[in-house]
Amino acid sequence: MPIPVEQQNVYVAIWAKAVDTQMHFNEMSVKARQFGLTFVAAALGLGIALISRGEEFSINISWFGGFQIHATVLIILASAFALFAVGLLDLGVYHKMLRGAVTFGEDFEENYMKQIFELNKGMTQAISHFSRFQDAHVSLAENKYKYAGQDRKNAERKIRSFYRWSIGILLAAAVTLFIVSAHFGRTSSSGSPSAASSGMTTNGK
Repeated sequence: MPIPVEQQNVYVAIWAKAVDTQMHFNEMSVKARQFGLTFVAAALGLGIALISRGEEFSINISWFGGFQIHATVLIILASAFALFAVGLLDLGVYHKMLRGAVTFGEDFEENYMKQIFELNKGMTQAISHFSRFQDAHVSLAENKYKYAGQDRKNAERKIRSFYRWSIGILLAAAVTLFIVSAHFGRTSSSGSPSAASSGMTTNGK
């Protein structure tokens, strides 16, 4: 039974609103990631500038025989924590809302839009297919697209992998810089044994 034109218009209007909602949540996710990466880039730029200034930005710690923590180490750790917090917000809030909007769009396209258009997949379904399968591809048969793919890896796994690798690299960089710049056994260049003995000699004179 053909769908009345008025009903078709209602379906199209609902579908258009669903797509707008998907775009809205996707933009929120993208902005969250942009904010996190911008903060990391700014923090790393500041850290590089401080490293180029030498040890004057090192913090002296008297524990365990004395060592130094360069301010850049703390900056990198702060950027890793900030990226972790952005990841919690992104994956725990925005991405879940986006998945809900996408699921509704897929459901609506499958059960309603296909009553109007003779398509294998709607737009939301097609985007989801290419997002979820690494080897996604289509073929044309009988004037209709056939979607295929075997290597399934959904968007959430990709995003989690991105945050995991980014935070891991930042932590590794912080640990490496700490080991290189810690100067274990002394808390400052002026506090070294040679400097102390030199000062005693001068006072003795």
